[in-house]
Amino acid sequence: MHGVRWTEFARLKYFDLVRYTIVDPMHNLLLGVAKTQWYTRWIKSKALRANTEGGTERELNMIHNFLQNFEAPSWAGRLPRGVGEPAGGSLTADEYKFAVTGPWAVIIPAVWDDWLENATNRYKLHLEKYEKETLPAYEKKRKTWQQRRAKNKGPEPIKPDAPVPQMQEGEDINFLQFATALKILLTCQQFYGSDTMKPNHHWAVHIPQQVRDFGTLYSFWAFLTERLNKILKNVNSNNWGGGLLEVSMMREFHRAANLDGLV
Repeated sequence: MHGVRWTEFARLKYFDLVRYTIVDPMHNLLLGVAKTQWYTRWIKSKALRANTEGGTERELNMIHNFLQNFEAPSWAGRLPRGVGEPAGGSLTADEYKFAVTGPWAVIIPAVWDDWLENATNRYKLHLEKYEKETLPAYEKKRKTWQQRRAKNKGPEPIKPDAPVPQMQEGEDINFLQFATALKILLTCQQFYGSDTMKPNHHWAVHIPQQVRDFGTLYSFWAFLTERLNKILKNVNSNNWGGGLLEVSMMREFHRAANLDGLV
């Protein structure tokens, strides 16, 4: 595995390298597993598509319409407009936490109910065309290339990729399992194949033991430090460098503290 190397800690008989290496639940579950499911499996693969330029409504539009009317307390969070589209930007861990445990758990099954049959029929048509036209054309081209290989120095024809289903039956139920108990870890390989499994999927199975060792997730996940990083990023540095950045940040901190004291 990339990044794995020997460490002197392995010599300590009382030190369990696996158990004593903390997996941050925020990065692992929210920016890891949740992001993989939403962005990699559904957005990048175009399982959930934006409207066409001609105005034909698609899956993401259904989600956007739902989010416009979805009400939640301010402390729970909210999602940016156009989520899933470039204009919506990338989601933060807070936004993934809110989405998975809130609106997506409601709307994803509805999207699958409305669009799965259409996606399945379209996949069957593409697969039929692939088997009857695309694949025979490739085989014919490759056979010709083999016959002329001695004289022809051209590259070997590349076999076209077979179409893949846009949506699969049971994905919505699988997502609900993730939203409630993260059972997606048990069925992800079944849906998407072993090549799509990430280290995060394995690391997540160690989190229950870490909860028993260190307490609730709120005790050791990285939300606090990440939010502090966001505060530091928003501090006006006046584009200073060469060691003056720290001075600028301290001045801004004292200025903000003095203003808070006046209020």
